Parts: sequence; structure tokens; C-alpha cells
Amino acid sequence: MYPLYVMENCIACGVCAKICPTNAISVDVEVKFDGRRFLKSYAIDYSKCDSCMECVKKCRRNSIVEVDGEKPEGVYDLRALVELKRKLGLSSKKKSAFVDECLGCLICAITCPIDAISYEDHNGIRVIVISQNVCEGCGMCVVNCPNYALSLVEV
Repeated sequence: MYPLYVMENCIACGVCAKICPTNAISVDVEVKFDGRRFLKSYAIDYSKCDSCMECVKKCRRNSIVEVDGEKPEGVYDLRALVELKRKLGLSSKKKSAFVDECLGCLICAITCPIDAISYEDHNGIRVIVISQNVCEGCGMCVVNCPNYALSLVEV
């Protein structure tokens, strides 16, 4: 049994790292002057993790889940955790989608920790493109969008 960061609904609060008694979780978050939070990196060092599940218990957003089986070895960064999640067949229940007018500011693309959002230039107008195959439903783009143009939807 071991904890797995699944990203869904994460608000980059860092409680998981603060509560971990063995310092197995590291989270790097940039907080802007207006309160926006950008998840810059996330990692679990499974060699330090004692599977106490305090991170799972304290995460109110269910961004960390308990997984049965043999604990992985070594340090898993965000991309490795996403790959492990997919290998285990844990698909995201939510994806990012547009619900309103986009300003084309690119804050969503900048704040996406796994580069699921890009843009195309159409005659000087930025058109946001969300890769549904890459999106893990963490919600960083949603909480940081200044025009509330994004939402998480069930898939």
C-alpha cells in the first residue's frame, strides 16, 4: 500500500508535503501577489515514504489516493506519477474545458504543470487548445483563469 498523487482537483496548497512525517513529498508552488497558485513541481520519494497515509487523510481535495500493491522505489516526479497512474488504470474523472469567453492571456498554459494546454495563432488571435489525452484534471488552469473561462467537467 502506498500514496499516489493523482492531481485531480489539486489546488497546490502543499498540505501533503507539510503533513508528511518523513519528508517524502516535495511541492514547489509559486504564489503570485494576487493569490494565484502555480504548481511548479511535485515529487514523492518512495524510499522515504513509510506508507502512513497521512497525506491521503489530510488532502481534502482527494488529490492523493491510497493504492494497493508494492510501493515503487526511488523518486517520482510529476510526470512519472502521471505515468504510474495511467499504468495502474486510474483515469482522470475530470478534464479541463471551456465554459466562457477566453481572453487569450495564456495563464492557463503557463500554469499547467504537465503542458496539457497550448495555443494556436489564428490571424493574431490566440486560440487555446487543451489536450484531453494529457489533461489530468488538476484544475490549476481553472483556479488561475482571470476570466473564469475554464471549468472541470466529468468525462
